[in-house]
Amino acid sequence: MNVGFIGLGTMGLPMTYHLIEAGHTTYVASRSLGPIEKAVAHGGIKAESPKALMEAADIVMTCLPLPETITAVYEGKDGLIAGASPGKIVIDHSTVDRATNERVKALLLEKGAGFIDAPVSGGPMGAKAGKLTIMCGGEAEDVEKARPVMEAYGGYIVHVGQTGSGTTVKLLNNMLIGVHQAALAECYVMAERAGVDPAIAYDVIKKSAGFSKSMDWAVDAILDRAFDARFSIDLLHKDIGLALELGEQLNMPLDLVKLGAKKVAEAKQSYGHQDVSAIIRPLEEKTGTTVKRHSEQ
Repeated sequence: MNVGFIGLGTMGLPMTYHLIEAGHTTYVASRSLGPIEKAVAHGGIKAESPKALMEAADIVMTCLPLPETITAVYEGKDGLIAGASPGKIVIDHSTVDRATNERVKALLLEKGAGFIDAPVSGGPMGAKAGKLTIMCGGEAEDVEKARPVMEAYGGYIVHVGQTGSGTTVKLLNNMLIGVHQAALAECYVMAERAGVDPAIAYDVIKKSAGFSKSMDWAVDAILDRAFDARFSIDLLHKDIGLALELGEQLNMPLDLVKLGAKKVAEAKQSYGHQDVSAIIRPLEEKTGTTVKRHSEQ
């Protein structure tokens, strides 16, 4: 199939590689030349603009950082919507807000094209492995038509409901990440101050009821002081803010999420560019306690 991908970042570039390897004719566009060169070297075809990419492809995917980026890529003079036509489908793997989803869908619908909001989970590791979780909102027939394409990089693809539903589930997931990482910071610092090896505490909790996948994500990064971003605090701060906005729209109290958001915001001040596991660092500084590996496990 002829497909297109815009947004060749740490997630989008390996997703694009999988599309090419699956045999799809893959057009690419990006704000940065480096990722374009990598995609072309892998077998991709450079499109001169989002509009040109849309005209060449049957199914187009985007994976972009912010709602404003979506507006620029979709709605500009040479944007995706300008190149849309009946029967085409756009899949947005970005994490944005439902209002953006609904606006973009309406604009594409005017051109006869379909739209799926389909945020992903699994991080760069899942993208490289081709095993991402993909939560899809939109028309069921569009999801089923696009499913064979998404299977190139998705391990679990689920249609969760109408437009905006995929985004909702992703915001639920990411607001939990904020709460979990804030709680884990307290857990690991408390273990260290109590004289318990945090790695041993992790091993025990992993086999107990208090375990969450966030522990797997964070434990080695914290113990090895390896905070290079897989999913940055800056991006989590954006996502948890969107979740709180959705809570306000739904008249839903989110007391724990607000506490988690406070800890995320605190970490963002000095460590926003680092991985979400670095949410522990302000608490370490307050308590004069550094959580690190005691010995090889």
